[in-house]
Amino acid sequence: MKKIIISMMIGACLIFSACSDFLDVSDELASNLTIEQTFNNVKYTRRWHANIFNCISEYSRIFDSPTGFSNPWYSLCGEGCVNHNTAKTEMTNGFNASNAGFHRFNTIYQYIRQAYLFLDNAKPIGVASDQEKLTEDDINRMKSEAKFLIAYSYFSLFELYGPVPIVESAIESSSTSFDFSRATVDEMINYIDGLYQEVLDENYLPTTLRSTNMTGEEVENMNEMVRPTRAVVLAMRAKLWVYAASKLFNGGYKEALDLTNEDGKRLFPEYNASKWETAKKHLETFLRFAENEGYQLFRVFDKNSGAENHSQSVYRLFQEYNKEIIWADTEGYMLDGNGSFDRRCRPTDIMDGWSGVGVSQQAVDAFFTKNGLDIFEDQEHDETGFTDIENPCAYKKPQIDKQIFNMYVDREPRFYHSVTYQGKSWHIQQKEGWAVDFSVNGNNSTNIAWREHYTGYLLYKRCNQELYPAGSYLQKYARPSILLRLADFYLYYAEVCNEINPSDPNIIKYLDMVRDRAGIPGYQELQNSGKKKGVIGNYEAQAYAIRRERQVEFFSEGQRYFDIRRWMICDAGEEADQTVFYGMNVDGEASLPPSDPNSFFHRKLIRNHQWVRAMYLYPIPHNEIEKSPSLVQNPLW
Repeated sequence: MKKIIISMMIGACLIFSACSDFLDVSDELASNLTIEQTFNNVKYTRRWHANIFNCISEYSRIFDSPTGFSNPWYSLCGEGCVNHNTAKTEMTNGFNASNAGFHRFNTIYQYIRQAYLFLDNAKPIGVASDQEKLTEDDINRMKSEAKFLIAYSYFSLFELYGPVPIVESAIESSSTSFDFSRATVDEMINYIDGLYQEVLDENYLPTTLRSTNMTGEEVENMNEMVRPTRAVVLAMRAKLWVYAASKLFNGGYKEALDLTNEDGKRLFPEYNASKWETAKKHLETFLRFAENEGYQLFRVFDKNSGAENHSQSVYRLFQEYNKEIIWADTEGYMLDGNGSFDRRCRPTDIMDGWSGVGVSQQAVDAFFTKNGLDIFEDQEHDETGFTDIENPCAYKKPQIDKQIFNMYVDREPRFYHSVTYQGKSWHIQQKEGWAVDFSVNGNNSTNIAWREHYTGYLLYKRCNQELYPAGSYLQKYARPSILLRLADFYLYYAEVCNEINPSDPNIIKYLDMVRDRAGIPGYQELQNSGKKKGVIGNYEAQAYAIRRERQVEFFSEGQRYFDIRRWMICDAGEEADQTVFYGMNVDGEASLPPSDPNSFFHRKLIRNHQWVRAMYLYPIPHNEIEKSPSLVQNPLW
C-alpha cells in the first residue's frame, strides 16, 4: 500500500519537479495517509478536488507580489507598471531561461497530476442518510471539472510556452524517469480539444450557474461561482482554436519552424488556413449557446427615460455579477477597499493610498475620443490647452475638475473609468476642490518614496466609486474577478471572420456591438457620416480596428500580453513596440504650458525595455531543461 503525504497532495518527485517541490493544501492534512484513506473521506476528497482549482490564473491581481498565475503581464506588455519585485524590472533588465520570474511550468504539472489522481481514485462515499456524503452525481460532476481543469492547465502552459510535454496519466511517485519530449503544436491543440469534447459529451456540468428564485428573478449560485459550466467549456474551446489559428502558432514565427525534438520531429507547423475555419465553427457554437442561455453585453439603462447610461455600463460591468460574465471567481483582493485593490490604485494623497499601479502613455493614447476616433486622427482633439470638465466617476455629487489638459478632454467612457490622470478629482472628495497632481512638486509626486506612478497616471479600472476608507463611507465591496466575459468572444469572432472573408458583415456587426456599449460610434456609423472611411471590407484596416478595440476593451485584464504575441506585433517600430515605455514628464512643473520643455504636459520616454524576439514565447525553466534531456528549449533562448 503506497503511502503519500497529503500536504503534498500529489506525491513526491512529481513530473518535472524536484522531490522537494511540495504543494501545500492545508496544515490540517499534514499527516501520512494512504490514497485509500484519503478518497474514503468526504472532507479530504473535497479538499483534494478544490485544490486543483488553484491552477486558474487570476488576471484581476496586478499587484501584491504577482506570479505566473496572476497578472504580471500588465507590466510585461507595457500597459502599465507596478512596484513589485520582478514585475517592475523584468522587461527593463531583460531575463533569460535561468532567471525569468513568472513561470507556471512546474506548478501546472503538479495540478495536472493531482487532477489525474482524482480521476483515478475519487468515488461516491456514504449513503443517502449520511450527513456528509458524495453521491454518484457529485463525483461525476467533480471528475468532469477535474478533466476540464487538466485541459485548462495545458492551455495555460500553451499560451505562455507554446507546446509542452503531454502527460496523460498520474506518474507514479516511485518513478525514476521524468524525461519527456515536447508535443507538437497540433498534438497539443488536439489533446486539449479532445478533453473539452469528453467533458461536453459526459454532460455532467450544469449549463450555467443561473437559476430562477421563488419571485421569478434570475440569480447566480454564488457558492459555486468558480466551478466551470458548459458555457465555460465551450468558451475555452473556442479560445483554444483562436490561438491555434493565430500567427505565433500557425506558421508565422519563422524562428520556431526549425525547432525540433531530439528525434527530429518539428514542433511548430506551417500555416494552415483551415484552423481559422475551425475557430469560427467553435466560436459560433459558443455564441449560439450563449445567446440561448441569456448571456449578453452588460448595459445600464435609465429607469425613467430608457436611455442607456454608457458611463455606468462601462463602470458597473466590473462591480457586480452580470450576464456578460461567463466565468468568474471571488478573491479577497477584490473585496477589501483599504487593504487590497483599491488602496493600491488610490493616490498617495487620498487616505494613505499606495499609488502602486501606474499606466503607460501608450495605453492612455489608445483610448478613443468621444467621436470614436483615434486621438491622432480626430480633428476636434486638441492638446494645446486646458478645459474644465465634469468627472464622470464622481459618487452622487457632481464634481467639476478645473483646467484639465485637453489630452484628457472629450475622451470615451472607458478612458475615464480606467485611468486616474493629472487634475482628476477622486470619486469621494476629502476636501472641496482636491485634485491629483503627479507633477514634480505635486501631492502625488514621484518624490514620495515607494510609489509606482512614475508615468503620471494611476490605474482606476475596477475601483469602486462608493468606497472611501473613512467615516461612515462604504469600507468594503466585493466584486467578481472576471475570468471570461462575452465581449472577448465577440471580438474573437470579428477577428476570425476577417481572416476568412473580410467582406463578412459579422466583422463590423460584432466590433460595433462592443463599441456601442462603450458609448462611441461604430465603424458603420463613422462610414455613414463620412468621419472615417476605408475600414469596412478592408482586411488590414479591420484587423487593426479589432486589435485596437481589444487593447481598449480589455485594458489591464491580462489579455494584451498574449494578444500582441499571438499577433506578433511586438518588435521595434511595430504597432505594439515593446522596446519603449512612455509616460508624462513627471519631473516637470504643472504650472508651465505644454510648449515648455520643463512642463509636465508632454510625453516622455520613461525607460527602454529589453525586448528580443525570443520573448514571443516565455523560456522553459532552465532547471527543467537540465533535468530532462529530451526537453528542448524555445527558439532563441
